[in-house]
Amino acid sequence: MDAHSLAGALRVEAESFAVAAELAPLDRDVPACPGMTVGDLLVHLGSIHRMVAEWIGRGARPVGWESSPGADPIDWYRTGAASLITVLDPERAASPAATWCPWDRTLGFWVRRMAHETAVHRFDAQAAIGSAAPLELGLAADGIDEVLHLWLGCHQPPGIHTSGQAVTLRVPGREWTVALHEGVVDYCPQATPAAVVSGSPSAVDLWLWGRVGEEHVSVEGDVSVVRSLRAAVAAATG
Repeated sequence: MDAHSLAGALRVEAESFAVAAELAPLDRDVPACPGMTVGDLLVHLGSIHRMVAEWIGRGARPVGWESSPGADPIDWYRTGAASLITVLDPERAASPAATWCPWDRTLGFWVRRMAHETAVHRFDAQAAIGSAAPLELGLAADGIDEVLHLWLGCHQPPGIHTSGQAVTLRVPGREWTVALHEGVVDYCPQATPAAVVSGSPSAVDLWLWGRVGEEHVSVEGDVSVVRSLRAAVAAATG
């Protein structure tokens, strides 16, 4: 997705998150995030938005996150989201910016990262009120790409079970094939996969993020290799 499309998605997802959070009691549990309530989710996402805006402004990672929403957490969240959206001007996507990605140190990195962060948590907030809508088709496909290349490429932790066998993730019009080795991810589109995970872009992206289970996607082949990939993603994304 281009920066303008991602910035538009961020605006839509940020507002949809706020609407869902307004409809849920703050002490309502978030289904896919054990131990987290809607109030916790508000503080989490609102703090991330503020942290990223500060990170960009000061040119370095902030020491801590703001986590004091005050008397009106929805208003506090909206204020932070609006400030972040202003900072993430897609016209400036190619401008230099401090990031945690070795190969992308531009403002566009944050436009993409915040669109996906906000979309996944919008799904969380809507799930808490029983009305979780799927991710938008193009955004979800880009989200799969981000998980496999950015998160696994930067953050694959040691000790994750690896076999070197390839897994293909397939959605209409796109596919990715990856193989996990100790501390290394191979991107191998010509490999014969040990397993294939397929489904809608939203289902596959949300499965990677642990928001839906295997029953929401189709798995063919060696299920253990698929589960090893999912475990590696869970470890990489925290």
